[in-house]
Amino acid sequence: MIGDFGEEARRAIYDVIARRRDIRHFRAGAPLDDDTLRRILGAAHQAPSVGYSQPWDFVVVRDAARRARIRDSFLRVRAAEAARFPAGERREKYLAYKLEGIVESALNLCVTVDLRPADEAVLGTTAQPESLRWSACCAVQNLWLAARAEGIGVGWVSIVEPAVLRRELGLPPGIEPVAYLCLGEPVEFRDRPLLEETGWRARRPVEEAIHAEQFRSAPPFAVIRPSPPPVDCAVPPFDRASATAAMEHQARLSKPQGALGRLEALAAWYAGARGRFPVEPPAHIELYVFAGDHGVVEEGVSAYSSAVTAAMVGNFLAGGAAVNQLAAAAGVALTVVDVGVAGDLSSLPPPAERRARYLAAKVRAGTARLSHEPAMSRDDASAALHLGHTLARRAAAAGCDLLCAGEMGIGNSTAAAALLCALAGVAPVEAVGSGTGVGSDIVTHKARLVAAALARHSARRDDPLGALAAFGGLEIAAMAGLMLGGAGARVPVVVDGFISGAAALVACALEPATRDYLLLSHRSAERGAAALVRALGGATPLFDLGLRLGEGTGAVLAAELVRHAVRLQRGMARFSTAGVPDRATS
Repeated sequence: MIGDFGEEARRAIYDVIARRRDIRHFRAGAPLDDDTLRRILGAAHQAPSVGYSQPWDFVVVRDAARRARIRDSFLRVRAAEAARFPAGERREKYLAYKLEGIVESALNLCVTVDLRPADEAVLGTTAQPESLRWSACCAVQNLWLAARAEGIGVGWVSIVEPAVLRRELGLPPGIEPVAYLCLGEPVEFRDRPLLEETGWRARRPVEEAIHAEQFRSAPPFAVIRPSPPPVDCAVPPFDRASATAAMEHQARLSKPQGALGRLEALAAWYAGARGRFPVEPPAHIELYVFAGDHGVVEEGVSAYSSAVTAAMVGNFLAGGAAVNQLAAAAGVALTVVDVGVAGDLSSLPPPAERRARYLAAKVRAGTARLSHEPAMSRDDASAALHLGHTLARRAAAAGCDLLCAGEMGIGNSTAAAALLCALAGVAPVEAVGSGTGVGSDIVTHKARLVAAALARHSARRDDPLGALAAFGGLEIAAMAGLMLGGAGARVPVVVDGFISGAAALVACALEPATRDYLLLSHRSAERGAAALVRALGGATPLFDLGLRLGEGTGAVLAAELVRHAVRLQRGMARFSTAGVPDRATS
């Protein structure tokens, strides 16, 4: 046989693979000689790469002070990561693990990938540009196996801030860190991986990872995670007395009755939602932009790839998106929440350069293909609901008096349309629109996918959580939770457009009283917008500017109108105090 290495060679390869370990304990002071390091890096450099691009570089780090600063980053991230695990035994077990050997290993090594524009496109990257990063990961694996054959331990430290690595290692724009590794003489090579040996996770049988022809509909292996607590859907009654008092006050202001149009009713609505009159104009307004990816993108429903979701998270944080400009001008606090981004977020702006707050709260890395299987589990949907609910309650406790719900997620117009069909009985051809601007052929394709998903999952109107799990996005679930939490705390919520309108539909299905606390900002240009408005009770949105961007742009514009409406109500003089005769008494 051509290429036959013989039984001994084959066995040696499999043996090295089986005995490779992620090493955290190194013999302090034990050196790694240059010849051995050169052999290991030579093996890494022989890795396969898309288009023979060889996009990797290897930065060798020996300086003790530099390594200490990088370890400081590890300690910060480790503390943040610990908070993601349930308090008690699980978190304590996490904190007990030694997860790095940055200082005591012989040296550190950063494997990078070159993403800078080239004179010519790299062969094989048209459909999957991410394959450049995957090629660099192949180099990491080669390096790791060669090191094990040399008796050298390798530990991958993913708990470190990419921005710190870029700064400390002088990485130019377009050169991104892929793996930060510790190399040196290990204290031991364990028989089994540490996390398996200590019971953190079990090894997944290989049979569960093998699929025939198509991916199985149900994931065979789940991350160990406790079920999220149920969301508190209790909502106090809307204060009709305060709303009525506000409208009666409008009639006494120095203007013709009704002259301010919907601004008068808007101010009264705000008073009723807040549960008091008189009421101050909203001063502390919070916008949460929830970001998540959708498996349905693989079905060709969008003009953009799912990689755009992660890129837009970076754009929000850098201050370059449309909503950044509106929020800054309106004095609205913007928080971007990763609730389900599947793409690479390693290149986010460093904290000191961010123009928005950022919360990493990923429930899972995107949803599944809704036409083939449930988009997520009921626990996933509940966890995302709980996240939004918690953020609303925290904002209310911090003095927030108006919330705005925004989103970012390529493919989410398909998920929103499916929810509209499932919860309001709307036909797919009426609910499905152009989303990111696709043509009529793709719209027809999307409608067929939604119809197939509806037939597959048989979601019931009386089971909104089930519908959310079957069709919805993680960002849609989080927005629904934000609306429930805001209503429960008497903090009204401004609904943005079609996607957040679908979240409102879920929230109102879970607790109908929520509807009184929601303000529809604008009528989206999506085809299903009119049906969505009808499903939410038929109240006309504040304006129709042909918007279909999302991000919370319409919500911020509407929040400004709420502020102006209440300001007018609060500040205008009455006929009796302004010296202006009222027509009724003149």
